[in-house]
Amino acid sequence: MKTDFLIVGQGLAGSLIAWHLIEAGKRVLVVDRDEPETSSKVSAGLVTPLAGSRFHLPEGLEDRLDYARGFYWRIEEEAKKEFFHHRRIARLFRSEDEASYWRERVASEDSRYERFHAPLRIDTPPFIAPFGGFEMRDGGWLDVAAFLEHTRTMLLERASYAIARFDAGDLEIRTGGVLWKNVEASVVIFCEGWRGAGNRFFDWVPLRPSPGDILDLEIPSLTNEQRVVNKGGWLLPLGQGRFRAGSTYLHGPVEVEPSPSGRDEVLAKISGITTLEVQMTGHRRAIRPTIRRSQVFIGRHPSLSRIAFFNGLGSKGVLNGPWHAKRLAAHLVGGEALPPECDLALQPF
Repeated sequence: MKTDFLIVGQGLAGSLIAWHLIEAGKRVLVVDRDEPETSSKVSAGLVTPLAGSRFHLPEGLEDRLDYARGFYWRIEEEAKKEFFHHRRIARLFRSEDEASYWRERVASEDSRYERFHAPLRIDTPPFIAPFGGFEMRDGGWLDVAAFLEHTRTMLLERASYAIARFDAGDLEIRTGGVLWKNVEASVVIFCEGWRGAGNRFFDWVPLRPSPGDILDLEIPSLTNEQRVVNKGGWLLPLGQGRFRAGSTYLHGPVEVEPSPSGRDEVLAKISGITTLEVQMTGHRRAIRPTIRRSQVFIGRHPSLSRIAFFNGLGSKGVLNGPWHAKRLAAHLVGGEALPPECDLALQPF
């Protein structure tokens, strides 16, 4: 079998680059382990333009956000399904210092902030907001599992999907491309998530697996809340009193099974958001692939041009991923230069 691009992994990164290469008129084959619990499938898919206790507004955020929203809209139009849910985020301050910092930030920053915030309206109780907060505009969440399943169906219809465990040791590099089993491709793109840390071609990339726990909750008396509520932890409404809640961000040894300590940490965060009684109905853990300082690195291997890397999107993958996939596709197909800060081949690891 011959194809233009062999993509290893059908998580969020693999799915995004597959869409962009197909839109560029290229043939792809996506090889995936088809595991039920992966970081992408468990992920809440949150888009929070103003992140962290410092409410940083990264340069270029508007371009990445607008492109992501347009990309998901295109897929939704074709699928006749909704994947991206536009929701405001009720951002509750955790302390008076945080509230003061926000006031100073808004007063001193330029008009870019105006797009992303509005006054907070929230009932106390049941929510705990002694320091106030604000409503974050242009946020929301992607139903990542549904998006991945639609992508998988699209690939199957094109005979462009295979279930297999891909061992980088089985890859043969040739002058004109690569060979894996009976598949010949011009370029192979590794999108393996946290398992990419063990890939022999990219074991020098500082990819750090970070386990995270997410809970499924029922809060019967909170059926009317449509916003995501964030205060250290977060509550994401799914309708009819059902919520997703998270999350932990653990370091150290990788443990793939959910832990009681992870459950208790998430529940403690939720107890700081609402006084209402919650009932846990599910507990999942997945391993995030993150790179230092949440940077995104993409591109070709520094010395092996037929091997490429698209991984480590981290917690901002839903927002930043489409923009990076577009640039990687343009680089691989048309030779366009990657942004220097993202180009894997230019990093002094």
